[in-house]
Amino acid sequence: MDNLKAISALMVEDNIDHAELMMDAFSDFNIKNTIAHVMDGEQAVAYLRNEAPFEDSSQFTRPDIIFLDIRMPRQGGIETLKIIKADPTLCVIPVVMISTSSTAPEIEECYSLGASGYITKPLQFDDFVNKMKELNYYWVLTSELPS
Repeated sequence: MDNLKAISALMVEDNIDHAELMMDAFSDFNIKNTIAHVMDGEQAVAYLRNEAPFEDSSQFTRPDIIFLDIRMPRQGGIETLKIIKADPTLCVIPVVMISTSSTAPEIEECYSLGASGYITKPLQFDDFVNKMKELNYYWVLTSELPS
């Protein structure tokens, strides 16, 4: 696996522990991967549009993929997904929804709004790490991401 392609990601997650775990798994999978982290949907949209407070274009990397938590303060993941998919410059970026919930209506809504995937956060640490590895295998080794 020395020839892994490096991808950049945006992690939108208000739970610091979950975000660190996902970011560590993402980086551990391939040290060339880069990941930016924001705490809510409003910050995610500002980051993606390279607006304040993220307007330093020298630091900006358009993500190849977005990992988007559903339940966050200020602006949740579903509202953020709607904004991303309605923006012609952002809509091609794959968005993987991440939630502790696995209710069918919520999953269906996310896919109908254009989500590329839906991941339920496991409660056990080892299960969480394994799920992050599987996520990396798919998005890094299997799928082709838009450029």
